[in-house]
Amino acid sequence: MNIDKVIGNLLSNAFKYTDDGGEIKIVLSSTDSKAVIQVMDNGIGVGDEENAKHLFDRFSQGVNNANLKIQGTGIGLDLCRSVVALHHGTIEATNRTDVAHGACFTVTLPLGKDHLKPEEIIEGKTEKEKVVTGPSRPKSNVQVMLVDDDEELTHYVAMELGDEYHVSIAGNGREALKELLMMPARYDIVISDVSMPEMDGITLLERIKENPHLSALPVILLSSKNAVDDRVTGLRHGADAYLSKPFNMEELRLTIDNLINTLRRVRGKATTEPQIEKMIGQEEVKGNNELLMERIINCIHAHLSDPEYNVETLAEEIGLSRAQLHRKMKEMTGIATGKFIRDMRMKEAVHLLDLGTINISQIACRVGFNDQNHFSQVFKRYYGVSPKEYREGKEAFP
Repeated sequence: MNIDKVIGNLLSNAFKYTDDGGEIKIVLSSTDSKAVIQVMDNGIGVGDEENAKHLFDRFSQGVNNANLKIQGTGIGLDLCRSVVALHHGTIEATNRTDVAHGACFTVTLPLGKDHLKPEEIIEGKTEKEKVVTGPSRPKSNVQVMLVDDDEELTHYVAMELGDEYHVSIAGNGREALKELLMMPARYDIVISDVSMPEMDGITLLERIKENPHLSALPVILLSSKNAVDDRVTGLRHGADAYLSKPFNMEELRLTIDNLINTLRRVRGKATTEPQIEKMIGQEEVKGNNELLMERIINCIHAHLSDPEYNVETLAEEIGLSRAQLHRKMKEMTGIATGKFIRDMRMKEAVHLLDLGTINISQIACRVGFNDQNHFSQVFKRYYGVSPKEYREGKEAFP
């Protein structure tokens, strides 16, 4: 649309814009004390009076969205109301009465500046620069990975959290996992939507929790699904928290802080307790669990090249039933026995790749894989890259 034509239409107090989605009509009017902007369409309207009152609530999506399968976040109108409120104006939504159907949004703004407080008035270039370059609120050193394919929502949440945390954005699980695998030590927490293209939130959660470099990373799932079954699914796959949309931003902040503080307490305990024990000269005494774990690790390591070595063989060698071994492993490590064996094979594979003395086919045999292609698939599932890609760019990995 020609900008001169738009300006001309505005000056004549009304203009229309039509596209494939319908007609938008904007009408401007004023009195001695206020300006009125009306934005009208020829769509389905805003529903009844009760629904119209809640349209400007944050995350509200209206009664018609579900029936018409309209995708939205419910943020836009809330932001509109916030901007209008900053100018001491009002905004309301009604159904049109001049045509058969349609919505009308009316913005009323007071004219002049007598209604503004002194601190709300910026005069001159110097003051503008002062506002832009002034000191920002201090940030924590927490690095947050925010994952969602809804750009409007991610930028809103990133803006809300940006004053307190360092926030990075990924458009889907695949993008996020690639970033996390390249820099596993950088991030402190992941906040992910559930429904996303390419890789959804549940799959991303599984990849994080099964990867030895990322498994301790707290993950918060966000979803518009509020059913108990959906929440249970997320928690069953290892989610540290699950918030349903619409969520309260303060609840999200507190959840982040609680998870980070818990993680730091665990890390601090693991770091400081051995030092304290050493300082007071406490004699090292190994408990039954520690001795059992040593036996398990030694047995697995001695049979890494045996593709037939599995949970049953390990249990027989240790002298426990499969059920007893599974229970002890969950108690000591938090993961299943089969996954623990697989973790050791993958860690040994990384070690051999770092050494660079034998080829990938030989490494596959050394860690119990008869089929090199199968080895490459399992390795890529763990580390996000194939053994060949890892060897070629291993300096990017820890």
